[in-house]
Order: sequence, then C-alpha cells, then structure tokens
Amino acid sequence: MLEGILGALVVVLGIFLIRARQNRRLDRSLLLAREQTDARLLEENKYYKELFELGDASYKEAQEKVQVLLVTLSTKDVILTRGAAALEESNRNLKRLLQSTADKDKDIGRLEQSIRFQEEQYGKLLGQKKSSEVRTGKIAEQISPFLDDYPLDAKTARFIGDPIDFVHFDEDKVTFVEVKSGKSQLSTKQRRIRDMVKAGKVDFIIYRVEGK
Repeated sequence: MLEGILGALVVVLGIFLIRARQNRRLDRSLLLAREQTDARLLEENKYYKELFELGDASYKEAQEKVQVLLVTLSTKDVILTRGAAALEESNRNLKRLLQSTADKDKDIGRLEQSIRFQEEQYGKLLGQKKSSEVRTGKIAEQISPFLDDYPLDAKTARFIGDPIDFVHFDEDKVTFVEVKSGKSQLSTKQRRIRDMVKAGKVDFIIYRVEGK
C-alpha cells in the first residue's frame, strides 16, 4: 500500500514538474513576445512621433504661408478699395465735366444762333445799304450836272447811264462824262471806252431806215 502511495506521489510530482517546465517555457515565450511587442511599439511610437513632428513643421509652415497670403490679400483689398474710390471720384468729375460741356454746348448753340441772326440782320442791312447806295448813286449821277462844281454846262448833257453816264454835245466838241463817288473806280469796259476816245477811235454813222 505504501508503495502504491509512493508511486502515486511520484506520478503527481512528475506531472507537476512537467507542468512547471511547460509553464516556464510559456513564461519565456510570453516574455519574449512581450519584449518584441514593446520593441515594436517603441519603433512605432518613434515613427509616429517623427511623422507628427514633420507634420507639425509642415503645418506651421503652411500657417505662416497662409498668414502671408492673408496679409497680401488684405493689402490688395486696400489697394482695390482705394482704386475703386478714386475711380468713382473720377467718374463723378467726368460727369461734372460732361455736364459742364453740355451746358457750354448749349451756350455755344445759343451764341451761334445769335451770331447767325446777327449775320442775317447784317446781310439785310448791308443789302439795304448797297441798294440805298445804288439808288443814291443813280440819283447823284442824274443830278450831278446841276451841282455847282460840275465842270460842264448841264444844258448840253444827255443822260445815258450805261456804260457811260453822260454825253455832252457842245458846239465845238462831244464829251463823255462818267460820274463816280468816293473811291470808286472805272470798270474795265469804261476804261476801254476812255482809251478809245483818247486814241481818236470815235466815228459818226448815219443809218437810214427806208420806208415802204
């Protein structure tokens, strides 16, 4: 019986030793796996830390660029605002100038109408003056033989009018008289008649009309 108990104890002790050995092996495997896991976690932490630092630097750089861009845009907005204000002021000045030009055009139009009216009136007056001068000249021509300073005898004068005003038939000669006033000059035709008379190119012709 004692031997049976001892045998059983030996079996139990063997099983315990086997399990203890297995447990030590398992503990070693778990420890190795834990160490490997820790090492891998450290590597991953290091990688992610470097990646985060790199991302943080890029983010900071991006933030700085964004700030610079915002400042630039703000400056451009200020410039555009000032430019828009200047353009609006220029448009107002241009409108005022156009309005002033339109007013001046109206004034010029009224002035032109006034000038045309005055020119028409002046033309009428000038025409009346010339007509009056012509009438006065004609009257002066016809009454000139009766003026005190007329050089010939009015009784011998015969009025022709065109191209020469008077012809005097005196006892000893025939005289042509052209009456002029002021600074008026002989016409081309009148000068030609004068030259022919002075050159003796004067003739006397009798023309008989035969009756039936």
